[in-house]
Amino acid sequence: MTQVLLLAAMAEETAPVLAGRVADELEPGRVWTAEQDGTTVTLVTCGIGLVNSAAATAVAIERYRPDVIISLGSAGGLGKDVRVGDIIVGRSYRYADADATAFGYEYGQIPSMPASYPGDERLLSLVEEDHVDGAVHIGDIVSGNSFVAGELALQLRERYPEALAADMESTAIAQVAWAAKVPFVCVRSISDLCTPQAGSDFKGNIDDVAARSAAAVWRLVGKL
Repeated sequence: MTQVLLLAAMAEETAPVLAGRVADELEPGRVWTAEQDGTTVTLVTCGIGLVNSAAATAVAIERYRPDVIISLGSAGGLGKDVRVGDIIVGRSYRYADADATAFGYEYGQIPSMPASYPGDERLLSLVEEDHVDGAVHIGDIVSGNSFVAGELALQLRERYPEALAADMESTAIAQVAWAAKVPFVCVRSISDLCTPQAGSDFKGNIDDVAARSAAAVWRLVGKL
């Protein structure tokens, strides 16, 4: 039986994953498990930010021994062709604000670690087939501990011109998955376009885009 680990940062992103499904609550308000067509799915609300998501991923790998890890929920759009509601899938993941360039590392690279972390090719190929609910973009995602809007978005677009989206968890999850040798991919929906009004856009769109991400993830799980 395939073991799938899903990680979402917030309750708003977790709720649509569970909607209409029978699930067992393993830890109150934080961890659930459900089955779909012979696949066991463990859903963890990991908390916002790099440290919360990395810690939750490491603990979940130890406890649940997943065969696949998927990060889901919302993200801010950076790519010029990205629109609110689009699905973004990470082919590679970088840190938005790591700077050890004084020692010869690339911007965004943690010393002695890869410059970026790859999405799993098999999972990416399965997602590429999914055009059920709007546009699907596959490319680079950057992650940091800051909500991206306004001036910060301009800086990230300059530093990472190929980046499609920004979030606060996926690269940390990708790093832990890479270290544990567990296939990983991020499947998120765009909640805002990182403008100065991104905060209010996020609040207005989060329920819809969280549902879009959840639906895309369940379609992916159904193909595993």
